[in-house]
Amino acid sequence: MHEQAIIQSVIDSIRRDLAERKLSGRVKSISLRIGALELHGEESFKQIFAVSAAGTQLAGAELELAVIPARFKCRCGFAGPADEGVDHHSDLPIAECPRCGTVCRVEGGRGVEGIELEVEEIPVRRPRRGPRKS
Repeated sequence: MHEQAIIQSVIDSIRRDLAERKLSGRVKSISLRIGALELHGEESFKQIFAVSAAGTQLAGAELELAVIPARFKCRCGFAGPADEGVDHHSDLPIAECPRCGTVCRVEGGRGVEGIELEVEEIPVRRPRRGPRKS
């Protein structure tokens, strides 16, 4: 499944970054900018994420998706959102231009452009010092 591979890549990337920064707190929320052509549905993406994140610092994190739209770019001059009729699985997606009906290329709407995290801070416990002996 295509979405599973993207999700696993995102989880692995976040976990590596947290380890490098020596952050051990629980991840409370994740904001992800992702291309529309990477998603078959936001809810299914979130469910797959929840299952894949189980047992990690990311378990239970709220996942917020900002979807980057794909866009038509036609020879007739039309440029606009490509919401319908685009094959998500195609490496070079094409669709019918809504203005002139010509088959045209669809641009953008791919990949993950940004990941932001909110990590719960874990208070550092300092050792208690007992009374000083003289």
